[in-house]
Amino acid sequence: MSQDDGSFNISGTGIGTFTLYITAIGMAVKNVPNITITADKPVKQLGNVKVSSGTTKLKEVSIVGEKAVMEMKVDKKVFNVEKNTTTAGGSATDVLQNVPSVSVDADGNVSLRGKQDVTILIDGKPSTMLGTDQASALQSLSAASIESVEVITNPSAKYDAQGSTGIINIITKKDQRFGINGSATLGAGTRDKYNGNFSLNARKGKWNAFLNSSFRINNTYNNVITDKTNKTGDSLSGIVNSYHTYEHVPRHFNGSFNTIGATYDVDKYNSITVTENINIMGFAFQDYSDYYMYNNNTESGQSIFHQNRYSDASGGPFSLSSSIDYRHKFKKKDEELSFDATYAATSIHRSQYYYTESDSSDFINKFSPITEHAPGSGTNNSLNVWADYTDPLFTANGKLGLGFKSQLFWFNSHNNPLIDSNNRPEAVDSTLLTIYNYEQQIHAGYVNWSDQLGKFSYQLGLRAEDAVYTGSNTTTVKTDLNNSFFNFFPSAFVSYQLPNQQSIYLNYSRRTNRPNFFQLMPFKDVSNPSTVSMGNPSLIPEFINNIEFSYNKQTSKGDNIILSVYYQYTENLIERITRYITVNDSGLTAYAGRLLSQPLNIASGTTYGVDATGHVQLLPIWDATLNFNFFQNKISAGNVDPAYQAYITDNSGFSWFGKINTSIKIPGGFSLQINANYESPKVIAGGSLKETYWVDMALKKNLWKNKATVIINCSDIFKTHQFVTIYDNPSYHETIDRVRETRIGNLTFTYRFGKSDIGSGKGKGKPKDNGNNLQKDKEDRENNLKGDDKDDQGGGGQGGNGGGNKGGGTHN
Repeated sequence: MSQDDGSFNISGTGIGTFTLYITAIGMAVKNVPNITITADKPVKQLGNVKVSSGTTKLKEVSIVGEKAVMEMKVDKKVFNVEKNTTTAGGSATDVLQNVPSVSVDADGNVSLRGKQDVTILIDGKPSTMLGTDQASALQSLSAASIESVEVITNPSAKYDAQGSTGIINIITKKDQRFGINGSATLGAGTRDKYNGNFSLNARKGKWNAFLNSSFRINNTYNNVITDKTNKTGDSLSGIVNSYHTYEHVPRHFNGSFNTIGATYDVDKYNSITVTENINIMGFAFQDYSDYYMYNNNTESGQSIFHQNRYSDASGGPFSLSSSIDYRHKFKKKDEELSFDATYAATSIHRSQYYYTESDSSDFINKFSPITEHAPGSGTNNSLNVWADYTDPLFTANGKLGLGFKSQLFWFNSHNNPLIDSNNRPEAVDSTLLTIYNYEQQIHAGYVNWSDQLGKFSYQLGLRAEDAVYTGSNTTTVKTDLNNSFFNFFPSAFVSYQLPNQQSIYLNYSRRTNRPNFFQLMPFKDVSNPSTVSMGNPSLIPEFINNIEFSYNKQTSKGDNIILSVYYQYTENLIERITRYITVNDSGLTAYAGRLLSQPLNIASGTTYGVDATGHVQLLPIWDATLNFNFFQNKISAGNVDPAYQAYITDNSGFSWFGKINTSIKIPGGFSLQINANYESPKVIAGGSLKETYWVDMALKKNLWKNKATVIINCSDIFKTHQFVTIYDNPSYHETIDRVRETRIGNLTFTYRFGKSDIGSGKGKGKPKDNGNNLQKDKEDRENNLKGDDKDDQGGGGQGGNGGGNKGGGTHN
């Protein structure tokens, strides 16, 4: 290998006569014969050796390489979706369920390390595609459109402070190769499930255009069985009552997601990217429910009250999102300025129909059939603007990062509920009438400083955020809401490189979880016959302090292990608590005897644990990725409102979950992949979640010289994945069993096409400088797309733990 100036040195040849061969890509082979080394003259100076360029016409070359299922980096873990064949034909929810440290509950809510309130981004940005019903949107997004998932457990000050448990960034498919390249995927699953994806990339000269379009039709069901027994007698009769509810809910999640855009490289210092997203989603469900009430604690004999209810709801959002990203690189190495602006508009129309009838052994509880219609619509618009500046200063590896971000959000929603009872004409039902309007503004600025001193790296950051909420809810009476929260959020990261490809990291960050508009608004939802749900205008934000210590080890054969010890302390913990309504509750006396479900600030929550993730190449044909998380949850009630003291007490418990993903290459060009998951019992406020486990399996076959792939898979092959919640307090015992469709089979076919123009000559997209600019540009784009600059919510400068290296991390 020669130095940058072309000089080289060869030692240890011994005595003899030699021929020197000089080769390099793009140059003709140079022979220097008859170089004689003798004992008298053991050193030979060759002087300047002239070489000439060479031209070689190559046939089509296929370069085949495989990504690992899991790539572990300093500040994040990257899960490559295309390697996880068990989720082929599935949704984004299925993908996340198989990501290490991540779990998904029966309603599609995502948790990270056992806790919810995780921030989910699409290509590094908040996405209106997710909207206010994030769980439904993730079940509508096809896994075929996802390239990878990044998990950031302890974000730095450059990231938005919202989100107590970290960030999950979903990266959609893009192709950066020259020429025209693309792929097409079609799939079908059991019980009427269909999906498809088409991606296309065209890159030539200074232009790069891309298209990614996908659709998903997902028909499924969610049955819910609820059993509740009072522990004390009714205040009037003294009878201990019990209740049984069965709900059968066929559900439909359909979606079409489309992204089109282009990047223009003005010159080597400036580039502009314009992107347009068009998303159409449809959510629908039918709910057949039976509600029984018994005058004993065994749910036996004739019920004293029975209600049958049929619900039918449909609708979904249509959203448009336009963004422009400008990036300027200065002549000074690593000095950079970027500016991003995104405007999104979403409209939603929904239709809701309810039919309720009852029979009862007493006249008081019996009522005539009721028919209700509740059509509604709403819009939300958002504008996100941010800028980031990075400048290497003062020392060889020092970097200063500065940035600001403004997020503006406008939302309105209204419905027109009509009720028909006792054959009376339809009239407006004031108990369900709602008109929401609210605005949200979040303005933030941050500063980061990082440096590297030998094997030691550090980063210090401070973020300031001001969040303002204003809104109103109109029912029979108009209610206004105004709230503002201003806070500082520091972060600190240090790392040290040990011998033999080992590293240690120590991180700290402060984050927040602000109550949203619906948690704050005291609107009463009385659609459930036994429970009234409402918000709480007295809520204040949670504040979370995260500390994490990690050890990373890589081996020469590519094995990688990360061990982490973490501690999280949450002040003003927000939990939804359920209690009985009494005649002394102001504004709720009409519902005395029912349950009230309401979010409440309790004293604190503490979580600490150990997280282990590793990728191991067991044999040349067999590899495995393992993840285990062991943690302790502790919930301290503190001095809660006396009305809730009987329903929320201090609670703590140990829990753990594990995931194993293993892939084996078998003869005939096939590969077999198995995912096994286990989640132990887990404590929650006022109760616990029961253990669950499941196994997914997939078989893959490449065809036509790897241009096509066929995958057949099945999730939860033993049908053991359950979702059971148990509440046990001095007033009642309740078990909620959610039975989802978890065993699903899919058949998926993918065809890849395209041709690269690299090296094909002038006018064919050939980059200058023998491909050096191409490689540099590729690196810049990978950093742009995968974390160093664009995987934050308005961050820039540094990219995670440590500092000094490009992107602010110390990468092995």
